Amino acid sequence: MIAFIRPVASAAALVCAFVTPVAAQPQIDNLDPVIERLMEDGHFPGAAVAVMRDGEAVHVGAYGAASLEHDAPVTPDTVFELASLTKQMTALAVMTLVEEGRLSLDAPVTDFVEDAPEAWSAITVDMLLSHMAGLDHRFEETADGVLLTDYSRENMLESAKATPMLSEPGTDWSYSDEGYFLLGVIVEAVTGQTFDEHMQAEYFEPLGMAQTRFLDQSAIVPHRAEGYAWKDGEIQRNRRVWQFELTPHFGVMSSLKDMMKWEAELADPEVINAAAMEAAWEIQREFDAGERCERWGYARGWWSHVAGGKRIVTHAGYSGTAYVRAVDDGVSAIVLTNRQDGQDLMSPFAIAWAAAHTVEPSIPDSGLKCWE
Repeated sequence: MIAFIRPVASAAALVCAFVTPVAAQPQIDNLDPVIERLMEDGHFPGAAVAVMRDGEAVHVGAYGAASLEHDAPVTPDTVFELASLTKQMTALAVMTLVEEGRLSLDAPVTDFVEDAPEAWSAITVDMLLSHMAGLDHRFEETADGVLLTDYSRENMLESAKATPMLSEPGTDWSYSDEGYFLLGVIVEAVTGQTFDEHMQAEYFEPLGMAQTRFLDQSAIVPHRAEGYAWKDGEIQRNRRVWQFELTPHFGVMSSLKDMMKWEAELADPEVINAAAMEAAWEIQREFDAGERCERWGYARGWWSHVAGGKRIVTHAGYSGTAYVRAVDDGVSAIVLTNRQDGQDLMSPFAIAWAAAHTVEPSIPDSGLKCWE
């Protein structure tokens, strides 16, 4: 039976006050205590966790509070900000256009952006996908070092053009929101749709992901989780209130229920392009592997690892999300939390790896640390 872990007097003390039964879901009894301990140690107010094998749920758990202010519990319908988990969706959309012959990986970004800086002339679509374009990470305009409240598509594009590059295209790896923003601009140029319209029409609507949408701070979003941060020894609101018109780099919001539909589709593709999905897992920038892995590096919207001859792809989001897919074992773990990441904080990956390990013991419970 799924338990909601409800915080008591102190918001920081994530201990079980009482247990509320909910509708029956697939459940692994010995996984709940592991998740609960990690949530307490990592100061996660709430979490929704699914473990799936071959596209079928073997564990669905909802823990803690979606809103501490209203004492509202997390459920599988709670809507979380995915943050950079959006990138694997964006990469799939781009690779699908490539597989359909509508876009070339070698196409320069200047083919799609008017008045692009001369320094961008050597940047290709594939460099954007693999963070090899030499672009900076953050690129939004600020006022006295403070982010603005609202950003239009054109404001963001002009700010990107004005942001100095970090390196020559193709020569170095640097994680870049700016690069994935430009991929959204390219998708719009190729399809004639807004990025939001394209993703809804091609993916979210056909898959029945009715709770999945792009960030809109003015919208009333049923079951939306409040966001929190752990700072100065206590839980605080994270104040992520900025509005962006185009967010292919971090903007998808979704529920565990919808993300399970996404995972089921990745496990057995019917709507999405299977060749595009496979191409998104191919390592593009390989890093030195330690003793735990044969290979590892960044693919296209995913980190990709090869250990024991098996592939595992992963990604996280700053808002407190993590996704682990053991491709060759058919096991996946999806973790959605409402505690943003931060220096010296436990990653939501700790929950994802532990959950995946419970189902497939060959997956390390502390994760693949390929750099060691």
